[in-house]
Amino acid sequence: MNRLAGRWLVAVCMLSPFVGSMQTQGAEVSIGGFIPFVGITLTDEFKDAQSDLSGGFFLTERETSLVGSELRGNNNSFIHDLALLDTGAATHILGPRAAGISGFDIDGNDFDGTNIQQIGGATGLIDLSIDDPLGVFVSGLANRTSEGNTLEINRSTFRGQSSFATLSAPEEWALPNIIGLPMAAQHKIVIRNDQPQVFEYEGRTVRTPNIELKDLGSGSEGILRRTDLKIRPGASFVSGPLYIQNLDFFSGDLEFHENPLSPTVVENAAMFLDIDMHNGDVGFEDKEFLFDTGADFTVISSLTAKRLGFDVVLDEPDFLLEVEGSGGIQDGVPGFYVDQLNIDTVGGNFTLTNVPVAVLDVTNPNDPGNIIDGIIGMHLFNGRNLVIDANPSIGQGGTGPSLYISDPVTTDFDWNSTATTQSWHTAGNWSASAVPDMLAATQVVNVTGNAQTVTLSQDAESNTVVVGGGSGSPIELSLKSGATLTTFGETKVDAGGTLTIEAGGKLDAQFINIEQGTLRGSGEIFVGTGPINSPVRNIDGRVEAGDGIGRLTIDGDFSNLAEGTVAFELAGTNVATEYDQLDVTRYAFLAGVLEVTLDAGFEPEMGDSFTLITADEAVSGRFEQSILPLGYEWSIEYNPNNVVLSVTGFIELLQGDFNSDGTVDLADYTVWRDNLGSIYTTADYQLWKSNFGKSLSQPASAVNAVPEPTSGVLSMAMLALLIGGLRTRSLRRS
Repeated sequence: MNRLAGRWLVAVCMLSPFVGSMQTQGAEVSIGGFIPFVGITLTDEFKDAQSDLSGGFFLTERETSLVGSELRGNNNSFIHDLALLDTGAATHILGPRAAGISGFDIDGNDFDGTNIQQIGGATGLIDLSIDDPLGVFVSGLANRTSEGNTLEINRSTFRGQSSFATLSAPEEWALPNIIGLPMAAQHKIVIRNDQPQVFEYEGRTVRTPNIELKDLGSGSEGILRRTDLKIRPGASFVSGPLYIQNLDFFSGDLEFHENPLSPTVVENAAMFLDIDMHNGDVGFEDKEFLFDTGADFTVISSLTAKRLGFDVVLDEPDFLLEVEGSGGIQDGVPGFYVDQLNIDTVGGNFTLTNVPVAVLDVTNPNDPGNIIDGIIGMHLFNGRNLVIDANPSIGQGGTGPSLYISDPVTTDFDWNSTATTQSWHTAGNWSASAVPDMLAATQVVNVTGNAQTVTLSQDAESNTVVVGGGSGSPIELSLKSGATLTTFGETKVDAGGTLTIEAGGKLDAQFINIEQGTLRGSGEIFVGTGPINSPVRNIDGRVEAGDGIGRLTIDGDFSNLAEGTVAFELAGTNVATEYDQLDVTRYAFLAGVLEVTLDAGFEPEMGDSFTLITADEAVSGRFEQSILPLGYEWSIEYNPNNVVLSVTGFIELLQGDFNSDGTVDLADYTVWRDNLGSIYTTADYQLWKSNFGKSLSQPASAVNAVPEPTSGVLSMAMLALLIGGLRTRSLRRS
């Protein structure tokens, strides 16, 4: 009854948002989905035992318009606020700001209670205060009349509930305000991904589908595809949300609505879908998974994973996740790809392949004390409208509780210019003969056999963006200074793709995944939506801080997986002007490869140090392999909030090895030729010539494992073996 589903910080391999027709098999599924927000307000509307002669003062009243007087604190700029629409949460929860004196001021308006409710989620337990009953009202954010520092909603659009006992969270609460399951028990909820809302609130970008509340049983909104929504237990949905009243008869206090013993809930209730999953020759059918709009990623229990052939104790996961929930952050959550997921539907099939899932044991809200088999996340429904109609079937005939799933509502925008360099802002460069908008599924993919560059020189937007090589030749999307690219959902950098952010440029996305591509630059990246932070996730690509030398800033989290490389260039000891830095405002989760190169002509001295990574909240983990310049002894310090590389000694190198790769070869001649007169002299040529073909002493096994390199790329591969050893590879399937 008191479970609160945790919110996922997903970001690993965000495969591109799936598109498809009535048959969705073969579509790719992102690791990460949309996050539905609503606007909220509170009023003083409630029933008490004296005025409600029916004796049902503890039952919540469904309201189709705003009733009562709105609550206010001492902050004149605070009018309305955001809340996460989370059908996996047992009740409505107010964060510390909304509940406090600068928000709705629960205490100052005499709605504070004295009892405590402990709730649990994916990451732990936390104690919250039970408030006296009041009015809770919500509206879709398409109805906002102001944004920025103040959020205000058209009051005629609010619907909600009165006589509702909310929970108020303490200061350590890391999640937003939450509108939980009880709202869906009394109102049909329409999630409109065809009406994406993107705006600024309190200095952060909010991105959410528009949400509409309508009468239960009022229809499918024109959507054909339907599946049964299992409401458990059905009797609780029929009786409706309620709180346990104050039973302190002996004190003489007859205000039974004050200091309730529980928040308002639909008792022991949750909504479920029947799910089929198959992986190879194993699987299951018709297993009930929790339907949770507050989870943007699908979760399965460890035993459910075992039934699919995954042993979380013995098997290496395909990827790892970080999870943020009511109890804080948990990292290292294993994830796997499932061959097929199916939801039985009428009006069109719904089958997905290569579906990423996380393995985490979470309490079953319908059966407290036991583990739930799985949770359905919103990433399965990216780019689709949903109708959640939990209308109980009580013998009236017709359709029972239902989830309606639309066809994709986005439009494909494919890059079709064959020019070497062209502008994003030219309509003729796109297959849709228009410039991408917030409903565009944009594919910046090479269509020629030659390298291409797409320049974005002014503000632009898209629903999703994928940058990739396509034809096998590279393509670069270059964000120029002063330009911002804003995406509603995923930004993905695929194989052959490079996304460059110049100094003064900005990428504003819900989350970013680098999958065999390259992200580089000296600009700014914002990841997240409203109060929820998200990550830049380097799965198996490259992140190069700086375009040349510079600082790449990530407002959010950064996660480097086992197959990912983070690269820095050193040209001096002054940060951001002479050496690269990655600046992260939240957490930096580290694994994979650290690669550092020296700019031609720079020779570090003993004691020189370079703060390569900063993370305001914390640095977690460490690189598993380091590729560092030869000729020096290096130390890497992993401090609580930064990673520092320092010179601790020197190692004599081969004369003539101008690129410091351990071998004197033609690549060194190129370095000498390109820098003759500035760094090198004709005498250096004689050093190269007399040492040509020599290399540093290497173990025979390493030489046998990797042939003599004939290019800079192969030289780096050999160096990786020498310095870091063979790293453990992820089992991620493409």
